[in-house]
Amino acid sequence: MDAGVKRLPIAALGEKMSNVLLVGIIIAKQSPRKVICKSGSSAGSERSVWNFTLRDSPYDLINATFWGSPDYIQNLSDKFHVGHVVEISKPKVSLRNSDEQEDRFSPSVTSLFQLTLSEKQTVMVLHETEFCDEFLPLLHLPTKPPGDFFTLADVYHNGTSIRGECVNLLVSVRDIGPVRSVHTKDGRDIDCRDIIVFDQTNTGLPVSLWNIETVHRAESWRPRETVLFLADMRLEWNAFRRGMVASDGPRSIVTEDPETPEAAALRTYARTAPLKASAILAQLASSIPDASSITNVMTVQQVLDRASAGSPDNAGGDDSQFTALLYCLLTKYDLDGCSQLTVTKCSQCQMSVEGMCINLECPIGSGAEIPRYDVAFDLRVKLSDHTGSLDNVRLSGATAERVIGCTVHEFMAMPLDTKTRLKWKLFLERCAARILVLRSSSDRPRPLISLLSCTVADPSEAAACIPVY
Repeated sequence: MDAGVKRLPIAALGEKMSNVLLVGIIIAKQSPRKVICKSGSSAGSERSVWNFTLRDSPYDLINATFWGSPDYIQNLSDKFHVGHVVEISKPKVSLRNSDEQEDRFSPSVTSLFQLTLSEKQTVMVLHETEFCDEFLPLLHLPTKPPGDFFTLADVYHNGTSIRGECVNLLVSVRDIGPVRSVHTKDGRDIDCRDIIVFDQTNTGLPVSLWNIETVHRAESWRPRETVLFLADMRLEWNAFRRGMVASDGPRSIVTEDPETPEAAALRTYARTAPLKASAILAQLASSIPDASSITNVMTVQQVLDRASAGSPDNAGGDDSQFTALLYCLLTKYDLDGCSQLTVTKCSQCQMSVEGMCINLECPIGSGAEIPRYDVAFDLRVKLSDHTGSLDNVRLSGATAERVIGCTVHEFMAMPLDTKTRLKWKLFLERCAARILVLRSSSDRPRPLISLLSCTVADPSEAAACIPVY
């Protein structure tokens, strides 16, 4: 340490200090930017600026701006990354600009001050001592209060009212896309990556990562295992995806695997959460013990209109799922044809299998338990009325056994003529069909529909209840 230079924590900094030494861990960084000097002896020359955020305690964070020649700043940015513990000698300490314009381009921090570093005056090196490990837990503490976040249900429910806003999210990683190269309007090629995240309230929100540091950090994230606290993510309506999307920006800070009670609860949920369409639909259907309680009469067209609500104006209006009672004809019901009617599932994890379970997280798939498999109905039917048709309606499991009138094993043992007689009990009959609908979303372009019950309708009841539209 140079003579006269004093090591101080962030909390002890004061305005106009210069002969200080700071030690902290980098928790966020941006890509360097080139600027043209407009005044002074360097007018017309090119300089670069690099911004990052430093932390040295659970409560103290500060933003830093490093100025220098383009090559020097690029080398610094390439050398120092999120998670590095660094020493910064002789930074300039000044009061943080509190105007709204400045806050739009800098992460939210607790310090009233900011650091300005320069190529000629400041020295920044890795802090290589046995005390570095003391800083590592700071990487797993959110930069916002642990409970200050939107659920994904909040995002979808509020829809257009929060477009353009920056919000905090606590999510688990569901899918990680590949790195893509995008050519910008100013001629640069930059890397980006799309991921999909979920929580206890919704199965998917697309997130676009544009910060190059975060793009490469995502390489080590694991679906269902990595939990993220995303601070100040920008929400927008995406016309191509027909739904809300989040993206990072200069204010955003990504905290991996945060150590909070809320994150621990999400981590436990994420390991076994139903994410595939069939699993989600089955779980929702099982939460409706009495299908006869569904009395909301709709036509096919009304179901399609509500299920495909893919515009920003009604993005937040309806819930992601709804039920309905249709008076309709069963126009596809292929019990005696060539359609696949059954599925074999692992008895432990309920994953569909061909031959044997390959789910390594399942005791059977990993070889820890003796294989046991279940056979269940899994067929697709069509429901039609005077307004249109619903294709690929799912009829599966115990519900299918009740609708068809026999168990799956009894059905498999039946001769063809008996299956045909079963088919014509409902086929082309006016039925009272109760359905569960999962609306289309940004990561699910088509609605999913499950048949919960289906019985021949009383003609007078159907005539009195069928809507015109």
